[in-house]
Amino acid sequence: MPGKAMAKRPAKPRRRSAEDRRRQVVAAARRVVLREGFEALTMRRVARLAGVSAAALYLYFPDRLSLMAAVADELFQGLLAAFREELARAEGDPDPRARLHAVMTAYLDWGLGHPDEYRVIFMTPITGVAGHRPGEPGVPSAPTGQATFQALQAEVARLIALGVFRPAEPQVVAEAIWAAGHGLVALLITKPEFPWSPRGALIQTMADAICRGFSADGAGLCPASEPAAQRGVHRHAEAGGRDPRPGRAS
Repeated sequence: MPGKAMAKRPAKPRRRSAEDRRRQVVAAARRVVLREGFEALTMRRVARLAGVSAAALYLYFPDRLSLMAAVADELFQGLLAAFREELARAEGDPDPRARLHAVMTAYLDWGLGHPDEYRVIFMTPITGVAGHRPGEPGVPSAPTGQATFQALQAEVARLIALGVFRPAEPQVVAEAIWAAGHGLVALLITKPEFPWSPRGALIQTMADAICRGFSADGAGLCPASEPAAQRGVHRHAEAGGRDPRPGRAS
């Protein structure tokens, strides 16, 4: 009627974009994987948890393998972000090895701070999903996982080019460093009952030993690089982390 305010119609709910739906599906798949592992991941289950039809799910992921790769890639994003944060902090450090130390510290610190995610992407076989190298044609990969390894390899290559590390194949050296770091993280996650030394000391000692082993002059990390390891100790303390040895605190 004239003179009366028109009643407002309720706003229509915003329609989710295809990208929003895809993120919703990956988030649902991630929850399943972190709780029960990749073997528990089925397309039907993820569709139900994500609130989409099975037919719609296949529009985003043509098969289970591609969904597994998407989950792995999403989990790697946290590690890559940690790498970039530590690399930014290492800028300006007079020790040319500081950036490599930063990457190593970020890897160890992230793995220990995210044990469930670490188990999934580094301690669980993901059949058919490529690792840090491109897979066979048609096999899905986790490009962010590849980027994390490439960040480590780039720092190794830089030190070899500068003459700080002895001449060697950067990929082989990077893989050896990765294997050493993985061994420490995996042991700390799976053997918490062992009376480990404080994490910061373990990280610093391993990083120093690796640098001495590959250095052209046999030198380890200079004192200017030590705060990178200490930051890891402080973050664990702020998060309530405890030294696993009886009667000790980290």
